[in-house]
Amino acid sequence: MAILFLFPFFFSLYYVLRNQVDKAFLNVYLPCTFLVPYYYAFRLPHMPVLSVGSAVLVPIGISLLVRPKIRWKFRLMDGLVVLFMVSMGLSELLREASPKDGMLLWLSEFVEIFLAYIVGRQIFEPNLRLEAVKRIIFLFVLQTPFALFEFRFGRNIWLELAHGFFNLGDVGWFVQLRGGTARIATAFGDTILAGMLFMVAMALNYYLVQIYKLDKSRLGPKMSLLQKYRIPFLLLPMFLFMTNSRMPMACGVMCFLFLQIPRFRNMRTGAIIILLVVGIGAGSVYAYFQHYTAVSLEKATDEAQTSAIYRKQLVEYYTPVLDAGGWLGWGILSHPSVPGLNSIDNNYLLVELSQGKLGMYTFILIALNSALTLGIAATKFRSRESLFLLFSLMGALIGVFVSLSTVYLGEQMLQVLFLLVGWAQSLQDTNVALGAKAATSIAEPKFRFRRVIA
Repeated sequence: MAILFLFPFFFSLYYVLRNQVDKAFLNVYLPCTFLVPYYYAFRLPHMPVLSVGSAVLVPIGISLLVRPKIRWKFRLMDGLVVLFMVSMGLSELLREASPKDGMLLWLSEFVEIFLAYIVGRQIFEPNLRLEAVKRIIFLFVLQTPFALFEFRFGRNIWLELAHGFFNLGDVGWFVQLRGGTARIATAFGDTILAGMLFMVAMALNYYLVQIYKLDKSRLGPKMSLLQKYRIPFLLLPMFLFMTNSRMPMACGVMCFLFLQIPRFRNMRTGAIIILLVVGIGAGSVYAYFQHYTAVSLEKATDEAQTSAIYRKQLVEYYTPVLDAGGWLGWGILSHPSVPGLNSIDNNYLLVELSQGKLGMYTFILIALNSALTLGIAATKFRSRESLFLLFSLMGALIGVFVSLSTVYLGEQMLQVLFLLVGWAQSLQDTNVALGAKAATSIAEPKFRFRRVIA
């Protein structure tokens, strides 16, 4: 049945061959990424395993790499992403116990990191940004009945289809419980990664909320109706809460605070206030975490505390292994495991473990450069719409990079992150029609007929 997963690839290829890359992205890639689980995957002979969304991305990414939509201007981030891929390639080739398996994995990561970055750099700006965000939010809203069903009954529809219809076998995931209720993941295959994606959707929806306030007609009848009754604004935080993932929820609050900066009359003052609030909050959370994890695993009172202590122990016990790995690490498939700590729930630790210090430092630079690029752009942008989108991206990216201290970067989140990283580098300060109209109305005299009579 896995052969069915090839059909979206051919639909994407069809659009690309007809020079309709935008349609391939909107009509095929986005639905396959946000509605089809990552474990719905297939493997052709001598090729890496590809999820449905990854396969769809291949013709889109290659097309934009060979024939860019906008003129390519080199950015520092371009070099960092290339260096990150080179670091991974060297680790898999030189440190992996099976270099062949390592390079197949590298090819899969090439699609999900490098091609996703290329697509993010090329496809959103300046004309597809609004339509893409609308489509993403609509796809999240479509998950409402499945999310409610999963939360109420502890059963995931996508997971049951994987076992009962597609016969995919062990997909490496199951519905988890915490506090007596199910932790939803919907189409995303992991509760923490699902929480991060809901957080990203919350940030992007803020952009649509502001567009609706500026001009209700620009969103179209369906999205305008959703925004009129605040449906995404209410549903997305509810979904995030239903994942019961603490770090994404905390980062969701932080993201919401960042989104308030463009609402200040003086953004510099707003940025200072919000950064102070976030700094105080982060310090308080860190102090609470240290106190919360100061006991041994045997004395933990519940699963949540056990999970927090486990993440703290990861860093402590893996330090000698990281030091021995040096600059290139051990490879993704062959890195040593500390007995009893086989699950690496910290992406920064996992990157250093598999790619060494070179990969880890490069990944941190990617995070810092993303925030710095958007921060500099915030001082230059004048369009109110572009500023709201800029802070939506900033909140989403910072929230994701902070959340990755408690989870690995996988499933759809890997592609979404590098789509956003690429988009942040190409973000433009566009002058929309509404802005031009407003400027015209301001320039006109208030009593034009009086001027004529005079």
